[in-house]
Amino acid sequence: MIVQECRALTRLSAPSLQCLDKRTLTSLAFNLTRVSRLQQYSFGNQHLNAKFASATDTSLRFRTYATTAVSRPKAHTGRTASAPRKKAPAAKATTSDTTSAAKRPAAKKSKATSKPKSKSKSEAKGQGRAGTKAKSAKERKKPKAKAAPKKTKKVQTPEEKERLAIKAWKADVLEPPKQLPTTAYTVLVQETTKAKPGNATSLSKEISTRYHALSPEEREHYNHVANQNLATNASEYRKWIQSYSPAQIATANSARVALRRRIKGKKYPKLVDERQVTRVSNQYTMYYKERYHSGDFKGIPVVDAAKLISKEWHGLDASQRKPYQQAAGEDLARYEQEVKAVYNRDIQHKTARAA
Repeated sequence: MIVQECRALTRLSAPSLQCLDKRTLTSLAFNLTRVSRLQQYSFGNQHLNAKFASATDTSLRFRTYATTAVSRPKAHTGRTASAPRKKAPAAKATTSDTTSAAKRPAAKKSKATSKPKSKSKSEAKGQGRAGTKAKSAKERKKPKAKAAPKKTKKVQTPEEKERLAIKAWKADVLEPPKQLPTTAYTVLVQETTKAKPGNATSLSKEISTRYHALSPEEREHYNHVANQNLATNASEYRKWIQSYSPAQIATANSARVALRRRIKGKKYPKLVDERQVTRVSNQYTMYYKERYHSGDFKGIPVVDAAKLISKEWHGLDASQRKPYQQAAGEDLARYEQEVKAVYNRDIQHKTARAA
């Protein structure tokens, strides 16, 4: 049977013989060595004889149950080599196997993790160029963000402008300190409301009857208290005015004038400050004051007196108006100096504003 296998091998072609692996030749050589008369057997094929000789020279390994089977290569079939199979649980080794395993040198353990190969400079440059190209392509693909629409300023209506102006004027208005009662009746009202807390209108009849029934001594007492309150109010008001600068008081008075013209039913009296600069007077104002305080218009209503004085002014010639013009010029110079000293600002004349 062994001879028949050898004869069958001689009939194979050279390409088929190249596909024979070492394991097949080793098993054949093992069978031939068992038959002593076939140890010098010749196949009549040089290629096969060389393969057989190389197989017989190597040490023959006998397979036992402890050794694992090696998977056949699949290169000749055109398929890729599959992953190695999982090792079966090893059986109990015999004494001969243990001795042979002990004689064999232990295989070196392969390192679990191998260091990654360092890239060459040319590869790094190529990757860098590719990265920049990819980034530039991504940037090109990204759509440009639309510019945010510009916010258009809302056009304010005249009512809204008026409302904002009133709000600004109210912020500039300065509230003076609360005043104490300055008459005997108001002092009595304050005293009664403190003793009987409640609405003053419900106690008005009681306060009125009590005030008319006051004795001279009681009335003198309430008058004295009212005069003391009047002096206290004046001193406190003066201290409060001095706590602000003249420019702040002037701004507050301007805001009070504007609010008096626009808000009806609420009083905004002018703040009295001795530091304020007296307003400038023109030539007609000086003539009007002089004529009205002359005594020629006693018993005449103010409106009628103003009409008569205006008629007289228009009847004056240039020589008669000249003294009033000079006085108005001197008063304007005085006003400019005081404004510069008190408010620390210059006067803007109408001609400068127009220019």
